[in-house]
Amino acid sequence: MSELQEALAQLAVFERLEVEEIEVLASGTGEQTFAPGEVLWSEGDASSGLFVVLDGAVELIGSFAGGVERVFGTVRPGQVLGLLSVIDDGPRPATAKAVEPTRVLAMNRAVIAHLRGSAPVTWAKIISGLGDQLAAQTRLIVEQYRRSIAWSLEVSGCAGFNINRLVSDSVAVEVELVNGSCVAGVIMGLESDETGHHLLLRSDDGKLRLIPYRSVVQIMAARADFEPALVE
Repeated sequence: MSELQEALAQLAVFERLEVEEIEVLASGTGEQTFAPGEVLWSEGDASSGLFVVLDGAVELIGSFAGGVERVFGTVRPGQVLGLLSVIDDGPRPATAKAVEPTRVLAMNRAVIAHLRGSAPVTWAKIISGLGDQLAAQTRLIVEQYRRSIAWSLEVSGCAGFNINRLVSDSVAVEVELVNGSCVAGVIMGLESDETGHHLLLRSDDGKLRLIPYRSVVQIMAARADFEPALVE
């Protein structure tokens, strides 16, 4: 085998593949290097394939409202970047940036996609090898998302609000949600169930709305005499 084929064969995610299957995979694979701070791809870019880190480290970075960025996780040697590109051709969900001198194997998505129809057994082996990493990365991203929302609430000042005071003083507020919408009204209370906490809000149109707390980006007090109104 060539040096490239040997490098692929030594990776845990491809250990189930036969020599002939490694050769097919290697035909669409090339080695690339990145300097610290260099971006492999940006959030929203079209998916071109997946990368396997040989040396170095790559951070996955997501962006949030107000230009805030959060690191979802760090991918290290032997781990795979761009796992979702094997499943569909959707845009990259996060930016990938090298944090130290990094060497990767870049695997063309077209070659992997072709295997799905021409060599389903090989495709199944690849998916099986990637499955554990995909599950681990999904759990990591979900956890980081929860932390990011909590962090956004704290930064925005939402965490500093005294909900009881908002309710007792009937303070008019505007609640910004993660989907970009904003609801104005008066908070009537805070309710909890097995899914989490919810704000009970009487909106300006007179309707009662139950808003999941995890969906809140920030709460802005409409009355100037209420402190803290908003911390940025």
